[in-house]
Amino acid sequence: MFSDGAQNRAESQLIEENLPERMDAMIKVLLVDDELFVLEQIRRSIDWEKQGLELIGCSENAVEALEQMIDEMPDILITDIKMPIMDGLELIGRAKQMNPSIQCVVLSGYAEFALAKSAMEQGATNYLLKPFSKMEFEAVLQKSSARILEARSAQILKLEQRTKLVEKLVQELQLLKENYEKVDSQKLKTLMKFYPDLSLLRDASLLLLARQKESKKENIEQISELLGAGEDICSVAAKLLEEIWSEDVNESTLVRKIKEYTKQHYHEEGLNLQMLADNVVHMGVKYIGRCFLKETGCKYSEYLMAVRMEKAIRMLTREDYRIEEIAGKIGLGYDVPYFYQLFKKYTGKTPKEYKQGKRKSS
Repeated sequence: MFSDGAQNRAESQLIEENLPERMDAMIKVLLVDDELFVLEQIRRSIDWEKQGLELIGCSENAVEALEQMIDEMPDILITDIKMPIMDGLELIGRAKQMNPSIQCVVLSGYAEFALAKSAMEQGATNYLLKPFSKMEFEAVLQKSSARILEARSAQILKLEQRTKLVEKLVQELQLLKENYEKVDSQKLKTLMKFYPDLSLLRDASLLLLARQKESKKENIEQISELLGAGEDICSVAAKLLEEIWSEDVNESTLVRKIKEYTKQHYHEEGLNLQMLADNVVHMGVKYIGRCFLKETGCKYSEYLMAVRMEKAIRMLTREDYRIEEIAGKIGLGYDVPYFYQLFKKYTGKTPKEYKQGKRKSS
C-alpha cells in the first residue's frame, strides 16, 4: 500500500510513462555517417543539451541506424549520402515510412550535390555541403528544431482540452461506481454519448486505475485490451474497471499484444516501436520498450529481426523464392544487401551457405 506521498509520485510516473511524449520533451537526434572521424567531430563540437537536443546515437551505417530507429525514433535524422550497403537516400525513404514527420538533414560533398537535391525531393528538409562549419551545422539544427516545436505547439491546445475531458470522465466513472453495485457496458455507453471520442474512456480508465492505492503496474497494462475493442470498448472497459485485480501471468497483456501484432504485420516496412506505441497500444514508447526488454530479455528490434529472419529461413529452405522476393515479403523492401547483412547477423551464414548446410544435413 502506498503512503500519500508515494501514491502521488507513483500516479504521476504511471500516467507520464503511458501517455505520449510531452510537448516539451527533448528533441532527439540520430547521426549517421560511415566516416568515424566525422561522427566524433560532430558529437564533440555541439553542446546538445544547450541546443535543447538529445543525441540518441551515432551510427556508422544505415542498417545500424534503422535498427536503432525501430527501438527509439529520432525527431531529427542527420545522414551522409554516400554509404555502403544502403545510401542516405534510401535511409531517408525508410525513415519517412516509419515516421512521416521526421526532419531529415543530408550531409554531402560537392560531388554528391545532385544526390542532395534528390534527397530534398524525397523529404529531406536541409542539406550541408562538406566541409561545413559549426555555425552552419547549428543553424540547420535550429531550423529543424523550430519546425518540430511548431508542430508540437499546434497540439498543445488540443491536448489541454482532452485532459480536461478525461478528468471530467474520471469523476463521472467514480460516481457511477458509488451509485451502482455494478458498472456494466450499458451504463458506460449511456455516459459516453456525452463525449466526442470513445478513446477518452481508455485514458480515463488508465488514470482511474493509476489512482487506486493498491494498484499494480500490471493493471495499467490491462488497458491495452481496450485498443482492439472497436464498438465493444464499453464492454471491455466495464470488465476492466470491475476487475482491477487480475491473475498473475508470466507474460503481460501488453507484451502479448506487441508480439501478436508483430507476427501479423512483420511484412510492413514501417513497423517499429514508436508506431506500436502510437497506433497499437497507445502507451509511452519508453515504457513499453522497458516492459518488453524486462519480460523478454531482448529489445524489440531484436525480436522483430528474429521474427523476420525465421520467416525468411522457412521461405529459403522450403519454397522456391528469390532472395529479393524474400526480402520484400518480410518487410525489408526488396533490399537484397540489407537482407544479406541481417541474415548473416542472425544466422552467422549467408543465405547460400545456410541453404547448402541444410541440404547436407537432410
